[in-house]
Amino acid sequence: MRFRFVIPFIIIPMLLMVACDNRPKGVLSQGKMEDVLYDYHLMQGIIDELPVNEREEKAQDYINAVFEKHGITEAQFDSSIVYYNRHTKELHEIYNNLKNRYTAVNEEIQLVNGNNDMMAIFATGGDTTNLWNSAKLLTLRNKELLNKESFTIHADTSFRRQDQFILTLTPLFIKESRDDYDVTLYIGLSVLYASGKQIGITRNINGNGLQQLTLQTSKDEDIKSITGFFYYKGKKSTRNFCLIDNISLIRMHEKEPETMEVVDSVKTDSVTIDTLPKPVEHRLTPEEIRQQNKSSEHINIQAAPSVRTPNKIGPRRRR
Repeated sequence: MRFRFVIPFIIIPMLLMVACDNRPKGVLSQGKMEDVLYDYHLMQGIIDELPVNEREEKAQDYINAVFEKHGITEAQFDSSIVYYNRHTKELHEIYNNLKNRYTAVNEEIQLVNGNNDMMAIFATGGDTTNLWNSAKLLTLRNKELLNKESFTIHADTSFRRQDQFILTLTPLFIKESRDDYDVTLYIGLSVLYASGKQIGITRNINGNGLQQLTLQTSKDEDIKSITGFFYYKGKKSTRNFCLIDNISLIRMHEKEPETMEVVDSVKTDSVTIDTLPKPVEHRLTPEEIRQQNKSSEHINIQAAPSVRTPNKIGPRRRR
């Protein structure tokens, strides 16, 4: 009787675990997928830095090293990408965790090396402000209405002429097939002046890594608004999307030149130098000039010797 009741209590938790895990066979768990993607994106960054003539030849070997490290096959990775691409909530959690891990590593590197990409912006001087107040992580897909984001920031009294704007972001391209290079992220930044004139800058991005767009405004125009967009275009035949992380929009006021005011701590008379009488020049008389010449040192000039050295040709000569 005792075993009749024990066996069901052992089986029920196992059945619950199976029921809760709906992932198909061969798909990596969420934690495992996070670890693989962490190394996978680091390796992609290394591949992107390779010379163009070596990139195609060595890329697969580098990626295989990631699979070997985690003890998985390429087929498992590909099927897991397809699965998590359909389960956006789990994928979003994975990339939120990845973001935190990359941030922690970046801070460690900055502490060791004293290096910070954003510090390069602030080191140029001037008053800086981050105008970006939307989500710092965006997901764009190759589907209509899901492949674009735009923003508009209206100017207030804190905007000045000749302001500089720096849009910073880190794109991550997720593709069902690693051989699929037909994906592009278009980004743009523009400024509308009060006069109706507009200036802007755009860029096409095909790889992962930090990106910056810098836009310098005119010293003769008042700023009315600043706008920007992110537009993703991928292959319709495959599943792919783009994560845009670490978004910031820095506004930098031009550093005003420092004016130095010279203050004389010593009080002087109110009479200026120009008002003082100038000394009268005294001209020497001819007699005074002669007396000065007599008292000056005389240069003694020795007479030439009576015997000269022989010439190269002819005998020695005397006077």
